[in-house]
Amino acid sequence: MSEQTVVALVVALIAALGGAGFWGYMANRKEAPIKKRDADVAAAHVSQQMALAVADDLRTDVTRLRADVDLERKERETLGGEVRELRAKVEAQADTIQSLRRAVRAFRDAWANLTANWHILRLQDTAPQQPYIDLQEETS
Repeated sequence: MSEQTVVALVVALIAALGGAGFWGYMANRKEAPIKKRDADVAAAHVSQQMALAVADDLRTDVTRLRADVDLERKERETLGGEVRELRAKVEAQADTIQSLRRAVRAFRDAWANLTANWHILRLQDTAPQQPYIDLQEETS
């Protein structure tokens, strides 16, 4: 092989490799934006799916919280009714206690009168009248 043949082969090899490298670079340069766009689309899709999953979880939480709030509201209304009933009972019992206190005072005063006037009352033919007490009878 002559020197010119070797130089020609080396130049041809360098030209072939250079051409292949150039065309590879050009092909890769065209693919890069497509790959980047595909990666951006994939990332956007994943972000969208994550956002939808978070929204679904939040919707579930809101629905559960709304049900809990409704339940608490119903329980509060029930308790409010029970509190009103208990207040009415307490007021009725307070009225009964006041009535009983008046009765005890009347009997105490009658007993004091009986004790103070025993020397006169025991000589009478009839017993003294029972003191008047207005006890409010329950109608239940």
